[in-house]
Amino acid sequence: MTLKISLRHVSFALTLLLLLCSGCGIYSFTGTTISPDIRSISIQNFENLTGEGPANLTQVVTNNFTDYYRRNTNLTVLQDEGDLQLEGQIVSFNYSPAAIQREGQNDIAGLNRLTLSVQVRFMNTKEPEKDFDRAFTISQDFPADTDITQLSTVQIEQLSERLVTDVFNKTVADW
Repeated sequence: MTLKISLRHVSFALTLLLLLCSGCGIYSFTGTTISPDIRSISIQNFENLTGEGPANLTQVVTNNFTDYYRRNTNLTVLQDEGDLQLEGQIVSFNYSPAAIQREGQNDIAGLNRLTLSVQVRFMNTKEPEKDFDRAFTISQDFPADTDITQLSTVQIEQLSERLVTDVFNKTVADW
């Protein structure tokens, strides 16, 4: 007995599979698990409570959140009153020695570490059991001779984007 599968049968099966996957409305190819009745997110400014870092740190972090959710979801980003609500503060921007090494009688840093932390409050108006208030922290090491004032905006944006990815995964990807 031979199995004959026509192109028409394969096309029908693929179309049916796509309809079934898109019909549930919860899953997407970006890994998000957003309920179909959630259509918007409001993202407040992430104020810098530390007084440290570049003058535009609030703007960099807030813009990274807004841009990331726009790129990776179909949610409308609102100023306030979104179905999902995200707000928080920058609670740490710290540049400290890491990988301490001994040279003769002196201890020196082999690397310096930049740490960025935000306290995030997330509210889901449709599913309040998913609400949370927690800190997210990300670090990156730099050569010991790198001066914090010489870090480029691009390096700080990349660090911020990694932090935003962690928050995104917790809020809409259920990771």
